[in-house]
Amino acid sequence: MSQKAILNWELQSLRDFGKVPVMLQHNLHHDELFSDTALERLFENIERRDYYVNTMNIASQDPRSRREGEIRDLSGAQVLEAVKNGQIWILLLRPHQAEPRYRQLLKNIYDEIAAKQRGFHSSFEKITVLISSPRIQVYYHCDIPGQTLWQVRGNKTVYVYPAEAPFLDRPTLENIALGKAHEISLPYNASFDDHAMVFDLQPGQMLHWPLNAPHRISNGDSMNVSFTTEHFTPAIRRMYHVNCANGILRSSLGINNPNQQLGGAVYWGKFFLSNAYRALRKSRMGTRRHLAVDFCVDPSSPRCVRDIPIYRIQE
Repeated sequence: MSQKAILNWELQSLRDFGKVPVMLQHNLHHDELFSDTALERLFENIERRDYYVNTMNIASQDPRSRREGEIRDLSGAQVLEAVKNGQIWILLLRPHQAEPRYRQLLKNIYDEIAAKQRGFHSSFEKITVLISSPRIQVYYHCDIPGQTLWQVRGNKTVYVYPAEAPFLDRPTLENIALGKAHEISLPYNASFDDHAMVFDLQPGQMLHWPLNAPHRISNGDSMNVSFTTEHFTPAIRRMYHVNCANGILRSSLGINNPNQQLGGAVYWGKFFLSNAYRALRKSRMGTRRHLAVDFCVDPSSPRCVRDIPIYRIQE
């Protein structure tokens, strides 16, 4: 028996996928995997290395206000209560390790995309689950892999910007690819909003945007549950290596406008430079950055956030 379709594909969306922002209807907002019971179970079984919990200023676009926290000594129901009533953003990095059905869901999604998009082939796929408070923000940033946002509960406004200057700062993008900069370090100016495509994402809708397109998100007045899917295709992988190598050439040799050619001898030179850099960085520093943790989730505290003595963990 064939797998029931997840997305309501239209002819124009088939043509536009990956080229411009595309919003489609899906049926996953009815899936039990995103019920309170399932989310509470995830909170109680997820390992510390497999989540981020953040709080931030919800009234401004100030990445410096973003703080890293922890979840300790709480039931899943208490964590969910804190999200509903507080000012918290939680990202579950590997939900399939606590609940294998997320792995099957991810496979079903990419099987369908591959069946609908001629020539689509992904060499890496990932799912993350996001549970966030009313009016929380995701600051202006860009992502290195191909990415899709799936809305399950609540609503959010998504601003998607052109993947070109001045909206996408190439030196910052290269440093993100190199692991030297965080995604939210991408420079933002309020005037950029005049050029954004704005989407009101409701339960049962997904949004896919072009590679590296900057975007930011503002939640509506209720708790939000969504998930992202990420992938690398051969072309995306090549662009990643080019961005890494260009960052090295820019910082080490002062080459201000290295080209983004994805083939030929120039590309292969950049491919080997990128891999050599990554191997050297791993041998010297490991692959994970360190985070400063300075709060814990507490349903009884203002904004459900309680300050704790700062300590550091690997990302």
